[in-house]
Amino acid sequence: MKYNYLLLPISFIMSFVLLCSCNGEFSKYQKKEKNDLEKDHLVGNVKSVTRYFNGELADICSYNKYGFITEYIDYSDGEIVERRSYTYNEYGKIAREETKNKKWRKADVTKFDDYGNAIEKSEEVFEVFDTNSGMSVGKKLEYTYENNYDKMGGLINRKCFRRNGTCQFEMEYNQDGHVSKKTEYDEDGSVFMYTEYSYIGNILSEEKIKKPKYHLMYSIFNYNQNGQIEKWTQLYEDGSLHEIRENVFDHNGYVIKEICTWTVSGSWITGLKPGDICHTITLYDRDAHGSMLKETKMTYYPNEDMSVPKEAEETKSFQFEYDNQSNIIYEKHYDGNEYKYEIKYY
Repeated sequence: MKYNYLLLPISFIMSFVLLCSCNGEFSKYQKKEKNDLEKDHLVGNVKSVTRYFNGELADICSYNKYGFITEYIDYSDGEIVERRSYTYNEYGKIAREETKNKKWRKADVTKFDDYGNAIEKSEEVFEVFDTNSGMSVGKKLEYTYENNYDKMGGLINRKCFRRNGTCQFEMEYNQDGHVSKKTEYDEDGSVFMYTEYSYIGNILSEEKIKKPKYHLMYSIFNYNQNGQIEKWTQLYEDGSLHEIRENVFDHNGYVIKEICTWTVSGSWITGLKPGDICHTITLYDRDAHGSMLKETKMTYYPNEDMSVPKEAEETKSFQFEYDNQSNIIYEKHYDGNEYKYEIKYY
């Protein structure tokens, strides 16, 4: 659950900190990427967050001391809709996820090799409460993984197979352990998408292979020195433009301006024809914490000068309150909806 989804992170964190645990969980954990607290834009040793939507209890999310989710409870009309709990292995990866809702109670279990990479994922259904859910009691294998390593134990290739035996994806890695290429397959075994990455693991390009139900699309990503996407370009099969999105960041790394250049693909806008190029500029006003206070959108149609300010076609305003840890405890959105957060710390 993303609690402050309006807040964009400053950069991709790549610190390597070895943490120890006395109970087996996280005993071999090395911090190489963001934990769940960081993904949810929470600061400090947060233990749990209880969220209210317009005065009604919405959900409760609990975290361990390593910053990973241990339990998520979803509510509706004061009743539990679904409860999910997570158990981690010594590498800090989810080994077991238990789910209980009004339709079923089940567990997803992942087995790992000696290097901490998944080799098998299975699903075990313990109870079925809704006979129309399509679920049945029992255990079944969902995915298997084939991991190949170099002489030093570095991962060089990884394949994921569905339970019917077809390959779902294949990933290649560089010497530093970052993904360099990913190939995804349809259930019939044919290639669906290629993705290429930079040496540090940022997506450089995506190519969607043409199928009867898909438009072929080629995406190119450009990053700034902080690893944030500065420009994203999407092209059709013939090389014509679908859209370009360009981000402008402030000195704290938050997006304050987005420029979208897009091609009209139909006749849904009066006076425009397919192939016309338009531009949409979105401005973001943020507070000292990076939360968005106002969003202003303007669209420039063909032959309109983008350097000339025009009246906004859409403006959205937001309000925020924070605790002494700089975590959001209250939000009010432009549509009148209110969110309140009760945060407990270790």
